[in-house]
Amino acid sequence: MKKLFLLIVALTGFVFLSAQDRGYVHRIVRELSSPALHGRGYVRSGDIRAAVILEKEMKKAGLQAFNGDYVQRYSFSINSFPGKLTVKAGKKKLRPGYDFVLAPSVTSIDETFNLHWIPDTVTTIESALKIMDTTGLSRSLVVAPSGIQSLYRTGFPGARGVIQLTKGNVWWHVSGAREPSGKIALMMRESALSKETRHISIEVESEFLVDHEARNLIGYVPGTAEPDTFIVFIAHYDHLGRMGAKTLFPGANDNASGTATVLDLARYYAANPNRAYYSMAFILVSGEEAGLLGSFYNADNPLFPLSNIKFLINMDMVGTGSEGLSIVNGDLFPRAVDIFKQINSEKGYFANIRSGGESCNSDHCPYYRKGVPSVFLFTRGAENREYHNVYDTPERLPFTAYDQLFGIITDFAIALQPELKNEK
Repeated sequence: MKKLFLLIVALTGFVFLSAQDRGYVHRIVRELSSPALHGRGYVRSGDIRAAVILEKEMKKAGLQAFNGDYVQRYSFSINSFPGKLTVKAGKKKLRPGYDFVLAPSVTSIDETFNLHWIPDTVTTIESALKIMDTTGLSRSLVVAPSGIQSLYRTGFPGARGVIQLTKGNVWWHVSGAREPSGKIALMMRESALSKETRHISIEVESEFLVDHEARNLIGYVPGTAEPDTFIVFIAHYDHLGRMGAKTLFPGANDNASGTATVLDLARYYAANPNRAYYSMAFILVSGEEAGLLGSFYNADNPLFPLSNIKFLINMDMVGTGSEGLSIVNGDLFPRAVDIFKQINSEKGYFANIRSGGESCNSDHCPYYRKGVPSVFLFTRGAENREYHNVYDTPERLPFTAYDQLFGIITDFAIALQPELKNEK
């Protein structure tokens, strides 16, 4: 009897280990993060280049398509920095992405500005306004200490622009790139700018892309028992792209990791269609970094009824895991969280599972707002905390708990057959 038990354990362990393909996931992340895809943003159509690769992966996996192919096309307008981007503090040339980042709405410019420094002791805009003469700042940049965190987004009254100092790595976003502005804002490392600096020169070549083509990619594996009901796995594959011709934001964890995981799940279910009780849909969206544009478009223009979705799992930044797994939106679906935690208790996948409240911070949001039971999974771990910076590279991404992530997701899908009722 003991030998039989050990044999069963060995066999089930083999099934678990053979279900996911870590080598495949690492390869996809490396390919998506490579300079050839230009950060999967808008410069040189990096996002479209990525979409072409991902479409081929869906075809190789053997997924079925809803409309003859896997592509759902849409468009949006966006500002970009494809060319020269030079910032000089006095005679010192600063490095884009390392020493500073530029607000995504900035338009082409070639000027030199006076700098007006806010004292380090000041922590609010209101306090700064009380001690500063704001007249004559229309051609100047105000330098804000790291204690004032809001000026990068809000600007300073009367000034042409701001430089927001920060003690850590600079991080970039493109969510404000859809509305170009004459205002100037930079986030800059404290160590990159001497307090003796009184002038700064900025030369930027921007390009506003009108009706930039974008693509969502959608495939599925038909369910064996309830093919008209869907479990949806979704991730965004776009990232920040390039800031200037030389600076690349690779986006390995955010979100090549989630993209690769969705593809690995697609390959698994396509190779094992008998394990798809419900139809399994796999959606890779673009435009997330610009404001969840791809997922909003798909939710407004679904290829199958949203009311037919049993559950949607969004994966964004899943390349670590030593500290556990987080479930955003989980507090809204406590029965689903209970199932995740019960599986984790039985299998010991993660050190802990944390459940959070509602948040419209990733691609689950557009679907949840339309009544679809939806959560957002991300892994936690000190092994990689890079976010929206140039250091989010494949070499820094260990996929510490990838086997565990794959296991808990596929176990959760089994647990939905047919026990979990839609919680709305």
